[in-house]
Amino acid sequence: MKIRSFILAITFVCGSTALFAQKGEVNNAKAVYDKYSQLRGTSATAGKFGVATLTSAKASIDKAVVNEKTMTDPVGWTYKALIYADLAILDTIEATSAPLIAEAISAGAKAKELDKTGANKPNLETFESLIGQYYFDLGVRAYGKSGFAVAASAFEQGLTFLPGDTTVTYYAGLSYINAKQYDKAIEKYTALTKTTFSEVPQVYLDLSKMYAMNKDTVSAIRLAAEGALKFPNKSDLATQEIELSMMSGKEREIIEKITALTVKEPKNRLYSFYLGIAYDAMKDLAKAEEAYKSAIAIDPVFEEAYINLGALMLNNGIDIYNQTNRLPPSQTTQYNEGIAKANVEFDKAFPYLEKATQINPKSRLALQSLLTYYRAKRNSAKADEIKKIIDAL
Repeated sequence: MKIRSFILAITFVCGSTALFAQKGEVNNAKAVYDKYSQLRGTSATAGKFGVATLTSAKASIDKAVVNEKTMTDPVGWTYKALIYADLAILDTIEATSAPLIAEAISAGAKAKELDKTGANKPNLETFESLIGQYYFDLGVRAYGKSGFAVAASAFEQGLTFLPGDTTVTYYAGLSYINAKQYDKAIEKYTALTKTTFSEVPQVYLDLSKMYAMNKDTVSAIRLAAEGALKFPNKSDLATQEIELSMMSGKEREIIEKITALTVKEPKNRLYSFYLGIAYDAMKDLAKAEEAYKSAIAIDPVFEEAYINLGALMLNNGIDIYNQTNRLPPSQTTQYNEGIAKANVEFDKAFPYLEKATQINPKSRLALQSLLTYYRAKRNSAKADEIKKIIDAL
């Protein structure tokens, strides 16, 4: 009995030693990875050092998850998922990173299966965010190479691990737009309108444009109007609503709407500005000019109002100039009068266009309009000067 007990004792000690050794591999992988995780994103984890660190952790965890003593340990599988996911993120070559991410996903599934108590939930959530990051990076690289359909697919995969992530959803929608898959783009962007995503105003504008492209003008106006109501300082949305309403023959309705808003808020510069756009679209230049000037009176540094007012006068001058140049050569008097009228309009436009460039010296639209003015006035020196400024932007 003593001998048998002695043999059993030896067996027990050997088994404990093997288990301890494999637990050591798990703990080593955990310690190395946790240290890497603390430094993730810093220069210490960049390049070869980061790969070497994770490769060391990978060597330990690979041993642990196949050993019968620790192969059912959820901690081991969790860290395998984390280590492989981070290795895949560092590897920017899809041919070699894809097998790593597949192993990570498989390990993550195994870890969830074994983690009956939920003790590893925080780390498994981190793992899912890493998988989402991998597919996001993959999508960004594809997008940068104009592989829009591939990018959209990658972003979709990212969303399976980061459901509802607004940045990934936005990039997916943007990729679908460029891939001309507008139905899917509309689906993604519509979801974003219900969030607090920072680019929601642009999302509303793009949605409206997509509906307009699909000949669904009613939805296009609805989205522009909804966006303009939510973001009253985003003039592009109100402009979109106005322009689409004009195209749909709803000039009177939109002008009545803006006028009513102007009465309610007479100091709101945007309503006068929108009214100017509406009258401009209807070719009622006198009322458009009055409205733009009202907007400027409310806000003397309203860049867009100066640009639109100057452009209105400039375009009117161009129309007069073009009509004059269609006169027969025999009508010399009428020709000279027409050119003189055109120049009057050009000169009226100049102070507004110049003021716009003073308010914002980097406004490409203002500079382009000023360039048109100088070309119309045949001032080559100033036109070349403005052209150089535009080219330098």
